[in-house]
Amino acid sequence: MVRQHLNARGFKFYCLLVFFFFSLVFSASAAEFILFHTSDVHGAINAHPDPVAKTDPRPLMGGYAVLQNLIDSYKSNPENADARIMYLDSGDFFQGTPIVDRTKGAVMIDMLNRLRVAAVTIGNHEFDYSYPNLVEQMEKRDFPVICCNVFEKANGRLLRFAQPYTVFSHKNRKIGVIGVDTPETATISFEKNVKDVVFADPTPILPPLIKKLRKGGADFIILLSHLGFDADVKLAAQVEGIDLILGGHTHALKKEITWAEPFNTAIVHSGSSCEHASVVRINIEDPARPTIHLTSTPLYLDKFGENAKIKEIEDSYLKDLKIEMQKVIGETKVGLYRGVSGGDSPEGSIIADAMRKYSGADFAFINFGGVRQPFQKGKITIEDVFMVQPFDNFIELVEMTGFQLRDLIERSLSNEAKVIDAEDKAFAMDNYNMKADGLKLVVGPDYGFLLPSGMKITYDPSQVPMKRIVKIETDNGEELQAEKVYKVALNDFIASGGDGYTLLRDFKGRTKMELLVRDALIRYIEETKTINERPEKRINNIKLTEEYLN
Repeated sequence: MVRQHLNARGFKFYCLLVFFFFSLVFSASAAEFILFHTSDVHGAINAHPDPVAKTDPRPLMGGYAVLQNLIDSYKSNPENADARIMYLDSGDFFQGTPIVDRTKGAVMIDMLNRLRVAAVTIGNHEFDYSYPNLVEQMEKRDFPVICCNVFEKANGRLLRFAQPYTVFSHKNRKIGVIGVDTPETATISFEKNVKDVVFADPTPILPPLIKKLRKGGADFIILLSHLGFDADVKLAAQVEGIDLILGGHTHALKKEITWAEPFNTAIVHSGSSCEHASVVRINIEDPARPTIHLTSTPLYLDKFGENAKIKEIEDSYLKDLKIEMQKVIGETKVGLYRGVSGGDSPEGSIIADAMRKYSGADFAFINFGGVRQPFQKGKITIEDVFMVQPFDNFIELVEMTGFQLRDLIERSLSNEAKVIDAEDKAFAMDNYNMKADGLKLVVGPDYGFLLPSGMKITYDPSQVPMKRIVKIETDNGEELQAEKVYKVALNDFIASGGDGYTLLRDFKGRTKMELLVRDALIRYIEETKTINERPEKRINNIKLTEEYLN
């Protein structure tokens, strides 16, 4: 009897051991995180027509009510019961739509709170309404802001509302998330808006943070980045220990994971305007060999519907604006697009023409980065113009000699030239309905690409920077006169030194007009009534071929 009793107790103990062992295995295997990622939402809180659709009418997509329904569909799926589900954003949620402008970003903080975002980093456009405004808006948030490389100038500390990283735990596994903003913010923002902060190179800042997180038990490291796709690839080659970069800033949509050498770092970019969400599954059953799976999901309204509560909040913000924004001011018989960087820009030409016409300037330039959404064929509304020109930029006249003007144009054409690859060609076809081949200019440092009115520019991007101009001639066929003083219309962002043009700050002959670029464009379209064809080509890149299909 004693022997049998001992055997029974031993058998129970053995069963407990087996159960404990399999519980550990099951717990480890269930260590899955499902991340929803967006970036560069730019105030697109509601569903809007698919910008690349070829059908008429174009299907509606995007917006936070649709995104919330997608997230909820994963949460309600029994297969995901043991996963931790989170939403992350890589910045530039401010700027881009009238409602963001009217509320100075407050609407975005409210919406992110309601979506229960797990963490965000900040982008350059969060500073568009000034740093004090950003601080004020961030006081209303219910989520962590992570950014390790932006500091207050007065005390050298991180932004008062930010922390360098955060940690998320699930099933005895930890994910460390570090945030970074692009140092370019210092040059691509109004100086007055960023004068109180310093943007540092994140490369030397990251390794000690990664080491600290690993030492604290982090099994997986994510960089929530607003550096841009090319900059993410470059950083991934320099910094070891990052498992995944969730990036933004350049509005790149990557439907597959990019694996960057030499550390096999996964890079994911989710596009812009909340039109796609990257759904990233991370399984950390074995911390030494985590697995990552990406599903790039277009947020079509007819597929996912809209969350009723989020839709109600959205409508409460947009109700008073809708009547004003839907006013029709003109029509275009052709699609007007920004085009390839380094090439001609029909849409940029229209904006620059409006600036020149209503300022009385000899020439005008709009920066490539200041041309946002396209004008699709059809009626043009006030809202369409706001989407093209969301910034409250005023027209400023700057006096320049022909010599200084030529120097300005050379700088505009001096960025690195890059061969248009298959991905670039597909993007041009989808977004501009255009075939493109040859050399383009890389967007970013050192200078913004300028789009002209009143002149034609021929250049060769294969030549060394500052020696690329082949020919400049005015609309009447004349060459620039070196000593003659011209009146040049710019937006006040460029005139005050933005996009790398700090030399313009020293020009004395200048007049700031009480006319927004956006208002000049509205007036131009109202007076034109119907745009029947694209403007004549202004920029001839002799190493680039461009062909619009309609």
